[in-house]
Amino acid sequence: MSRILVVGSINADDALRVERLPGPGETVSARSAETALGGKGANQAIAAARAGAEVRMVGAVGAADGAWLVGALAADGVDASGVVALPGERSGRATVLIDDAGENSIVIAAGANAHVPLDAVDAACAALRPGDALLLQHEVPAAVSRRAASAARAAGAAVVWNAAPAPTRRDELVPDVDLLVVNEHELAAVAVLLGVGGAETAGAKAMDAEAPDAVDLACIDGLVAAVASAADADVVCTLGAAGAAYRIGGTAGRAPTRAVPAVDTTAAGDTFVGYLAALGDRPFDERLRAALAAGTLAVTRPGAAASIPHLAEVERSLEPATLGRSTP
Repeated sequence: MSRILVVGSINADDALRVERLPGPGETVSARSAETALGGKGANQAIAAARAGAEVRMVGAVGAADGAWLVGALAADGVDASGVVALPGERSGRATVLIDDAGENSIVIAAGANAHVPLDAVDAACAALRPGDALLLQHEVPAAVSRRAASAARAAGAAVVWNAAPAPTRRDELVPDVDLLVVNEHELAAVAVLLGVGGAETAGAKAMDAEAPDAVDLACIDGLVAAVASAADADVVCTLGAAGAAYRIGGTAGRAPTRAVPAVDTTAAGDTFVGYLAALGDRPFDERLRAALAAGTLAVTRPGAAASIPHLAEVERSLEPATLGRSTP
């Protein structure tokens, strides 16, 4: 069983289902509303646990309103003893609008996530050892993630950073990363911050397609290769219905995914990242196929953490496949 330490965000998600997402100044009626555990850190911790890993979580919640969030993590097999309840702070909160096509718009209030104690991070990282993995996102302060990454690298653990939401300043980048996981928009943002030549033009070209969700795959391949070189890290870029592009150990390629009707895309990326981290002891092609299959299953279900499949479901959905390799 792989061991994963997640340092990241924990939110209460208020999910509202609407016929369509509202435009500026517009009010629409919700068909339903519910509150559940969310946050990229929590979602990825649950995904890794459901993928079969031994998972510990470090983060922060409000002392007055966060007990149920910690309980929800523990109920899913995540060791939440590293989650700190902060007096005087409210737990992080997200308002999530999901339309009939499964697309979403999200507004986040960081709350306690902005105040994750560094001593809690240090204590958890002190237990890391070679063969473990540290999983990071970008919903807690960059200083927290950078501290954790440095400690994990010193301990011989692998560092996986999901640069989401996309960083906007160079000091938000996390060094000491072994695997960077991004979508196409985050890839372009990281490329610009790393000073990759022509990144802004390449990023704009990659997303400039007739179909709103289409991308220029050749351009994405070039950005993946450039970012991998500049960051000195392996890179996986998720492409929605187009699957994923990657550069791992100097080998580049793409992997497809199945087309399915989308119900809710809220936690699909987090599901993918959690599975990719948890299955680090498997060959990369097998690991990538499983992560893509898990994310695909997640979009067919409503909710964030509630949509994340267990490993047995993912394995049942997999079909024999090979990765088409290409060199950008």
